Amino acid sequence: MVQSKKQKSPMVILVQLGSPASPGLKDVRKFLKEFLGDPRVVDINPFLWKIILNLFVLPFRPAKSARLYRRIWNEEKQEFPLIRYTEDFAQKVGEQLKDQGILVRHAYLLAEPRFAAIWDEYEKDPGAVSEFIIVPLFPQFSESTTMSVIDIWNKELHQRAISPSYRFLNCFHTSKAFIDNSVLRINASLAQLTKEKGKLDALVISFHGIPKRRVLYKGDFYFDHCFETFQLLKERIEGIDSDRIHMTFQSRFGSEEWLTPYTENYCQNLVAEGHSKMAVYCPAFVADCLETIDEIGTELKEDIESLGGEVYPIPCLNDDDRWAQDFATFLQAEVNGTNLEREQLAYEFRPDQYDKKPEIVMQSPPLSAPAKKSLKLIFLTLFLDLVGFSIIFPLFPELAKHYLEVDADNYWLRMIFDGIGNWASVTGGDLTGIVLFGGALGALYSFLQFLAAPIWGGLSDRIGRRPILLMSVGCLALSYLLWFFSGSFTLLILARFIGGIMGGNISAATAVVADVTTKENRSKGMAFVGIAFAMGFIFGPALGGIFSMIDLTKLYPSLVSYGVNPFSMPALVAFILSVVNFINLYRSFDETLPAEKRGLHKSDRSVNPIVLFKPLPYAGVNLTNFGHFLFLMAFSGMEFTLTFLAFERLGYRAMDNAYMFIFIGLIIALVQGGHVRRKAHQVGEKKMVLQGLACIIPGLILIAYAQVTWVLYAGLFFLAVGSAMAIPCLTSLVSLYTPSQYQGRSVGIFRSLGALARVLGPVLASIIYWKYGSQYPYLIGSFFLFLPILMLSRLPKPALK
Repeated sequence: MVQSKKQKSPMVILVQLGSPASPGLKDVRKFLKEFLGDPRVVDINPFLWKIILNLFVLPFRPAKSARLYRRIWNEEKQEFPLIRYTEDFAQKVGEQLKDQGILVRHAYLLAEPRFAAIWDEYEKDPGAVSEFIIVPLFPQFSESTTMSVIDIWNKELHQRAISPSYRFLNCFHTSKAFIDNSVLRINASLAQLTKEKGKLDALVISFHGIPKRRVLYKGDFYFDHCFETFQLLKERIEGIDSDRIHMTFQSRFGSEEWLTPYTENYCQNLVAEGHSKMAVYCPAFVADCLETIDEIGTELKEDIESLGGEVYPIPCLNDDDRWAQDFATFLQAEVNGTNLEREQLAYEFRPDQYDKKPEIVMQSPPLSAPAKKSLKLIFLTLFLDLVGFSIIFPLFPELAKHYLEVDADNYWLRMIFDGIGNWASVTGGDLTGIVLFGGALGALYSFLQFLAAPIWGGLSDRIGRRPILLMSVGCLALSYLLWFFSGSFTLLILARFIGGIMGGNISAATAVVADVTTKENRSKGMAFVGIAFAMGFIFGPALGGIFSMIDLTKLYPSLVSYGVNPFSMPALVAFILSVVNFINLYRSFDETLPAEKRGLHKSDRSVNPIVLFKPLPYAGVNLTNFGHFLFLMAFSGMEFTLTFLAFERLGYRAMDNAYMFIFIGLIIALVQGGHVRRKAHQVGEKKMVLQGLACIIPGLILIAYAQVTWVLYAGLFFLAVGSAMAIPCLTSLVSLYTPSQYQGRSVGIFRSLGALARVLGPVLASIIYWKYGSQYPYLIGSFFLFLPILMLSRLPKPALK
């Protein structure tokens, strides 16, 4: 007797995003790390985003998100609403399709069960399934949702040896099942609310937002689908006039422009216009979740109530019986129906029958591809310049001691220390001059940068950016090569002299940013400069400390005769990085200043201190510039004497000093990325600057009396937090106080004064340290900071531009 073959069935997989396993901090952090780590969700440079995600987002956001998730957590059932609604909905749809021979399963992208569980079930009985139909439960198509489902499915597919055919149902935003049931839900809610609360002033249809860039430049269909859904709903909604139905977007993340109008701002404006009672429905979701229950039902509701308005959230379709039945009918047609049957279960959207689709306009256009290319190269150039500037920081004490031992008769070394000794005999100073030597060596680099910056900037205006960058980077490599062979102190001085002069190429590099950006997106370009500085100050000292542990003179003693010294390895690393940078610039950097535009720009920087301190006719700019100058004098003095204090009191070696600078850099990065970026505008730049300067004072006092490591690091923490708050906000204030057409002049003077402060600060702090003792630069600096605090407290409120 021949057995009949087992009937194969198609399997529909309903896919949702998922929720954390619990509202606990650990589970929420794990959820966010996976969610925000998806390149479809955040589609910026993966390397850069990993740094931002791990340094700026994950240390801060999970705690806030956990509090929000806790508000919607069902403690009794130990589950989130999204999970319960999805499972119940999938069960109901499955019951409707069971008699049609269609299997139904559910899966999540970020919760259990995942696609792997579906595959495991299939592999146990591959003869049971004829086809997979994957249905993302996101009505409107978007790269960040639908394409993420496709990516994750394909990733799982690549790990499997067998597979039936499969296909995706990418959207259902015009399906009658979705539209009609949404209309029923809205109409019933409006009728009930009108009965209980009186006539409503507005109905807000709020979709989840995405960056405008994705629609305009990547071709994402999402905005089109949202508009079609909105028009189809608006046409059928009863109980409120159509001109009182509004389309908005919610859940903005990050600083770039998202689809507008933003739900929160729009609702606030409705209240201001007298439309205080509003209902809100969210058709980007078929199941209530954090974005609907908390963002709309709690946060928006509380915000509007504080303004005297009222918000009434309308629940999503969730596991409604009719919705499940109609969606099952829709799925049956998609699986087994004809094209005609499928067409009959969806509304045809004809643009000529509906309102005109709003135009998406970018207030700050994204950078062009050539601009991005140039900025990446400039980022690398500035980063390596700052690495070269700061790589020597942790080496200062041992570097000075080394040359006093091996090159004590050097003319330049003797001139410095004999001068220090003569001064000591006159002034009564009795401390070692090593710290003054270190401060002078550090200030030399800054002073030469200060002198050279306007020269390089002017030359680049006349002959172009490319030749200046190539020449300066090439000569920087030469300076590191000289340092590598600097067995004598003379070669070290020459190396730092060349490095300082060539380090002034920051003017040409900054000019490239101005060349390739527009007025509207220049701040985005300048952000690359700020990030390069921060990264350089983190990695420079770290590389200096790490590679100082490799003493080439011990590994290869014969190299000593060539001038190789115990500090040659950091120099070699800096040399290699500069050579790579030079080759990269030579091969890839295209000139950004056309010949016809050369010689037309007048530099805003000057090496004349009298010109720098000449008042500018813009309220607030002068106080900001001079306050920044005084603050940076104190802060840079700390930077250059810190390694000597740690060496003297705690016996720190180069690697110990590197750890200090890494700690400072990481705290600065965390505070700027996690607090300043989000709160500066809310708190106010002036207030945040004053808070930052006040925070630095206890840090300086703690360091002044630090005799153990934990006290030193406590002081460093306050210093890093304070500077992270003060520096970016001072830069913002200069821009806010200056008319747009004079930005270059004000910012140029601001930077020049900063460079001058980095010259004077180390020298003055080193003199005080040398003559009076290690604690006095920090105590005097803490009192000195009251000057910029008093000065900046008088700043006026910036005018709106």
